[in-house]
Amino acid sequence: MIFSYLIPYFRHLVVIGLAVLMFVILSREPEDILANEREEQSERVSSDERLYSELELAQYDGREGSPGIYLVILGYVYDVATGIKHYGPGEAYNMFVGHDASRSFISGEFESYRPELSDVSSLTDGELKSLVKWKSFYDETYQYKGKLVGRYFDDHGRLTDYHKVVLERAAKAEQEDAKPHQQYPSCNVEWKEETGTRVWCTSRSGDGQERGWVGKPRRYVDEQSPYCVCVPEEVASSDSSLALFDNCDANSESCFVIDTKQG
Repeated sequence: MIFSYLIPYFRHLVVIGLAVLMFVILSREPEDILANEREEQSERVSSDERLYSELELAQYDGREGSPGIYLVILGYVYDVATGIKHYGPGEAYNMFVGHDASRSFISGEFESYRPELSDVSSLTDGELKSLVKWKSFYDETYQYKGKLVGRYFDDHGRLTDYHKVVLERAAKAEQEDAKPHQQYPSCNVEWKEETGTRVWCTSRSGDGQERGWVGKPRRYVDEQSPYCVCVPEEVASSDSSLALFDNCDANSESCFVIDTKQG
């Protein structure tokens, strides 16, 4: 009876648990994300590690007869058997094992697995920075086993272009956090291999808090990278520190960014 009474609140309890753990992770000292990942990448490519296909990894779901309990984040594979009370069959975080559900660490989508949960392109730069910090938690807590071939690593275990963009955006967020608080909220950003980088503004872009205006995407003139902010329409054409993105209409709320570094 008590258990059936708690069922409607189960998801809320799991979310609260994730939030507490995230607070602990984000309380740590920030790292140079991109440099650290490149260093680890260099070391791991040269080491004796296993590359997993999605079909192989699906066997490591912790069920009876399974060879283990493996979790994936950003394409990195970890043995989480020591945390079976969290990741075992029927436990709160079992959805995370046997496949890559990286987006769920931020979005809280963990009731059932879908292949698109490995796609993090819709997350903000700040959320990607948090996701990389989640990875650092697994580096420190569980045994690293190898890499999942697909979205984040190629057949040789090397970073894909998609993965590089994720790390660059996370590193950019870390750099921005170190700057004085900016005047305008940041844009929403996503990157897809077939279309490149898109930036756009909504009434919740930036810090996620609702505001009474949407804004236009603009970049800071003195920035080397195309960092995007949402600017109120009335000042979008008058602030000399801001500029339009190439091939972007001045009145558009969404633009595709030409990033010469990606070419």
